Amino acid sequence: MKKVSPRGFTLIELMVSVAIFAVVMVIALGALLSISAANRKAETIASVMNNLNFAIESMTRNIRTGVDYHCGSSTGGDCTGGSDLFKFTAANGLETVYKFDNSALCQQTSATVGCIVRSTDGGTTYAPITAPEVVITNVSAGTGGLTFYLRGSSLGSTGDNTQPNVVITVTGYVQTSPTQTAQFALQTSATQRLYDR
Repeated sequence: MKKVSPRGFTLIELMVSVAIFAVVMVIALGALLSISAANRKAETIASVMNNLNFAIESMTRNIRTGVDYHCGSSTGGDCTGGSDLFKFTAANGLETVYKFDNSALCQQTSATVGCIVRSTDGGTTYAPITAPEVVITNVSAGTGGLTFYLRGSSLGSTGDNTQPNVVITVTGYVQTSPTQTAQFALQTSATQRLYDR
């Protein structure tokens, strides 16, 4: 019987298999890093949008329970053409104001972007209610922004047989990375709970 000598891999076979393994690993690592970056971006967008949704929901809840809706005018009246400022008397009796702001309060660097701010002292002092990552565009720049459309204003026109209703539109973007943004456009409405007699 002939004795078979043990044989291993040749150097060329070993080099080819290592090269194939390295190519497959580089492709797999690239795909893994891409998936990880996409997941981070999705988490950032979800977190910021949750903050924005909470701010909008809080604003509409306060508006629903308030009275004396108006768009900054002391005589009241509807603002069916839109306004970036909305005033009302909250359920706790405080004169509350929501508006677009592009000052240093928002930590933005451009006059065409800003945030949503709230005042509970009639408009003397304001505090932002949106996160710094949420950028609200300026309505005067023609790009959307924060706009209130009021119909059935209760201030100065009680008994008009129209229940006060405000539609709020918000347009802007979220900074997902230093070079990328994600656009958003939201709309909601709030009707005064107290019956307008």
